Formats: sequence, structure tokens, C-alpha cells
Amino acid sequence: MGSFKEFLEIFKLPPSILTAISIVTGLILFLPERIVSVFYLLDFKNKYGSIIGIVFIISITMLFVLVVMWFAKKIIEKYKTKRIIKRRIKYLLELDENKTKLIKKFINQKDHTLNLPTNNGVTVELNSMQVISFAGNMQQVTFGDIFDGDENTMYINYFLQPWVINLIEKEEVLREKYYGKPSEKA
Repeated sequence: MGSFKEFLEIFKLPPSILTAISIVTGLILFLPERIVSVFYLLDFKNKYGSIIGIVFIISITMLFVLVVMWFAKKIIEKYKTKRIIKRRIKYLLELDENKTKLIKKFINQKDHTLNLPTNNGVTVELNSMQVISFAGNMQQVTFGDIFDGDENTMYINYFLQPWVINLIEKEEVLREKYYGKPSEKA
């Protein structure tokens, strides 16, 4: 049982070592005998040729699988990113007038930061959808005015997420909704 576990250890080797094993075993197997004999490996090749061949096939196969998996991850990552961007565009386009006005206020601020009530529904939704976030872990908390009947409301600084600004500037339909201007490319 211990030898089987040791055999499985080869599958944990990093790609650089697998590549080296593949190259070395491939050279020993496929180089002409006169070149192999220069390195004094001809007897080694004749004695252990079948084992070298098995190691070569396994290492090449594992490298091929790693390359395919790498490409598959890149393709899946790209697909997921496109889906996320599509959902974000849809969300920003379908926001009601209050949320749209608030995002416009953020955009018009030089630092894209506003002091907002923490228990306001608009603030809570935009924060939960990661459109806005707290502007830092530690910040001054202010309370509403006692004369406005707002003394129990906490106000905290929020900032507009950079992805929102980038998406609005990049997508013409969002630029028209939030800036009121069509694309400069046209």
C-alpha cells in the first residue's frame, strides 16, 4: 500500500519538474544511440527503457492535462467576467430614479464620497449590491439633527465603487443615463 501512495506522489509534482522529466526521458528514448552513448546512458536505456517510456508517457500526459486545465480555467474566468459585467450593466440600467440620482451625486463629487444615513433603504441596497462601500474601517459617525426628528439616524461616509465609474464611462447606454451625454466616439 505504501508503494501505491508513493506512486501517487508523482501527480503532485509542479509543472516545471514534470517538464524536466519529460524532456530528459524523451531525450534518452528518442536520441540516436551514438549521442546517448556519449553521455554513458546506453546501458541505462537498454536496462530501464520500458520504465523510462512509462515515465515519459505519464509526464507528457500530465503536462497536457495541466495545459488543457489552464486554458479551460482562463476561458471559464473570461466567461464569468462577461456575465458579471452584463449583470452589472443591467442592474445599473434598471435602478429607480432615487438610486440613479444618488449615483449621479457620487459621480459629481470630486472624491466620489458622500455622507449617507446607514439605515436608509437606498443606502442599504446599494451597499449590499457593492455599488457603494464604507469609506474606510474607522471613520467619524455623525447623527441626525434632533430638531429634524432625525436624532437616531447614523451617517457614515460611503464611496462609489471604481467598477461603477469605469462601467459608466465605458458603456454608452450608462453614460447617457448617468451623464446625459452620448458617446464621444461617434
